[in-house]
Amino acid sequence: MKRILIMLAVALMATACVTTQNDGLTKEQRKALKAQRVREQLAERRYTIEVEQCYPRRAPARRVDFGYSLTVSGDTLKSYLPYFGRAYHIPYGGGKGLHFTSIIDNYQQGLVKKGLTRIIIVTHNEEDIYQYTLEVFENGNSSIDVMSRQREEIMFSGTMKTD
Repeated sequence: MKRILIMLAVALMATACVTTQNDGLTKEQRKALKAQRVREQLAERRYTIEVEQCYPRRAPARRVDFGYSLTVSGDTLKSYLPYFGRAYHIPYGGGKGLHFTSIIDNYQQGLVKKGLTRIIIVTHNEEDIYQYTLEVFENGNSSIDVMSRQREEIMFSGTMKTD
């Protein structure tokens, strides 16, 4: 009976060891590495923010499906975001909304406080002019505020991909 209990205890400990992370880094080291990756991607202007929540102006917050994102690649912005809200003047059929790829007209980036970077991106397409205000924390958590002339303001939250 003692052998069975000892073998069971050893098996449980072995299982527990396998489920822990084996990268050999402490929690602080992983946090510092992620912060470094976020800073590098922002400096290179090559990053993707995957959206998880949507905050329309006149409606309650909504969880969004997988796949919505905002990608900055050099001087190009790829916006694949849902839109919920009031539109003032749009093309027949609803137009593109926030699903488009365009060249960035103006890009400003600055450190607001330790660990928080604010980025203001101005771009346009054939339908409207947009201002994206991004706030990115060093852990990758982000918020995106989208303002346009033809639609109500909408906000998103998500995380930056650091793979």
